[in-house]
Amino acid sequence: MNYKLLVSLMILCGLSSCKNADTTATDENIIVKAVEVELDKKLDSIHQLKQFHGIGVSIVNEKGPVFQEGYGYLDRKIRADYTENTIQNIASISKVILGLTLAKAVEDGHINLDDDINNYLDFNVRNPQYPDDPILVRHLTSHTSSILDGDYYDLSYINLEDDAVDNPKIDQEELKYFQTDKEALSLQDFLKNGLTTTDTALTSYIYSDYAPGTAYSYSNIAAGLTAYIIERAVGEDFKSYSKKHIIDPLGLKNTSWNVADLDSRQRSSLYSTLELRYPVYRLITFADGGLYTTPNDLGIILTELINGYNGKGTLLKTSTYVQFYKKQLNESMFKTEKSMAAFQKGFNKGMFITYERDGIGHSGGDPGVSTLMYFNPKTNIGQITFLNTDFNSQEAYDSFIAIASILKEYGNKLLKNKQL
Repeated sequence: MNYKLLVSLMILCGLSSCKNADTTATDENIIVKAVEVELDKKLDSIHQLKQFHGIGVSIVNEKGPVFQEGYGYLDRKIRADYTENTIQNIASISKVILGLTLAKAVEDGHINLDDDINNYLDFNVRNPQYPDDPILVRHLTSHTSSILDGDYYDLSYINLEDDAVDNPKIDQEELKYFQTDKEALSLQDFLKNGLTTTDTALTSYIYSDYAPGTAYSYSNIAAGLTAYIIERAVGEDFKSYSKKHIIDPLGLKNTSWNVADLDSRQRSSLYSTLELRYPVYRLITFADGGLYTTPNDLGIILTELINGYNGKGTLLKTSTYVQFYKKQLNESMFKTEKSMAAFQKGFNKGMFITYERDGIGHSGGDPGVSTLMYFNPKTNIGQITFLNTDFNSQEAYDSFIAIASILKEYGNKLLKNKQL
C-alpha cells in the first residue's frame, strides 16, 4: 500500500471536514448577525418614537448575554448615550436580589422561614385584628403577611438634591411627593412607626383585614422589613451582607445598594416627562426597590437565576434554590376577581420572585423607572428591559409592551440559530 498516498488522502479528508465545519460556523454567524441587525432596527424604531429618553435591553441564556444594547440618552441635556452599562435603579426587581440575600441567610442557618418575625425584631409586630396569629418570615416573601403599604409607604421616597426646589430642570409638582433628607426616618424607625400603629384612623396604620398567611396583597414595606430582619439575624448591615454574598461573587462591578458607590457619570437621570426630571432620590425601605445596576450586570444575575432554577447555580445550594423557587400561593389567597384571574393564568410567588408573563422573574416601577426581568423556564432564555422615563401616553405604554414582545421573539430566534 502507498502510505504516502493514504496519508495525503487522510489530510485531504481532514481539510474537507474542517472546511465544512468552518462553512457551517460561518453560515451560523451570518444568520445570527442578520437576526441581531433586525432586532436592533426594531428596537431603534421604537426609540425613534421618542416616548422615552433612554432604553436598555439584554437577552441572556444559561451561558450569558446573547444580545445587549442601549438606545437614546441617559441625560437629555448632555446627550450621553444610554448603553448596556448605564447605571439605574431597577425598582421592584430589587426584591429578587433581596430574595437571594434572604435565601443565603436561611442557607447559612441565620433565619428560619417558618419563624415568627418577632424572633428577630426589637419591637413587637402583630396584625391588631389577629393578635394571636404570628406573621412568619415566609409570609413576607410571598406577600401574604397582612402588612400593606397604604399612604404611609409614600413617606419612603427621599429627595437627595438640596437645590431641587425651584430648579427648572426638576418637575416641581412631582417634587412635592418626596420627603427631604432631613425629614427622613431611619429604616428601623420607619418600620416601627408603621408596624406598631394600632389606630385604624391613622395614616400609618398598614394592616389588612385578613389574617397573616391567608391573603395575597403586595407589600413593599414587608420587603423593607425583611431586610431589617436579615440585619438583625446575621448581625451585619444588610447592604454589606448582600454585597458580600450576592453582588461580589457574581463579579458585578456596577451594582450597589448605595448610589454613592457608583460612577455618577454613568448613572441615568430619571424623567417624569420628556422635558422634566425627578430629583436623585432614595428609598427608606431600599430593599424593595433601591438597587442600582446596569442591563449588563442584571443580565449576569438573570443568567445565575436560570442556572439556579436548573440546579447549576453558583450562589446557593441546589436545595436552597428549590426553596427559593417554590410556589407559595394557592387559590384561597386571592380575594378579588382580578387577582384570581391572574392566578388562574399562572401567577404565583416564590421567595420574592414572581411567576407570570409565561416566565419567572419580576417587574419594577418607580418614579422615572420601568423595568422587566423574566426568563422562560422551558427555553432558558431571559429578557431585560430598562426605561428611564415615565409613561405619559397610551403610545408609551404600548411601546414598553412592544419592547418586551420583540425581545422574547428575537431571543427565541437567536437561540435557534446559535444551535444550528
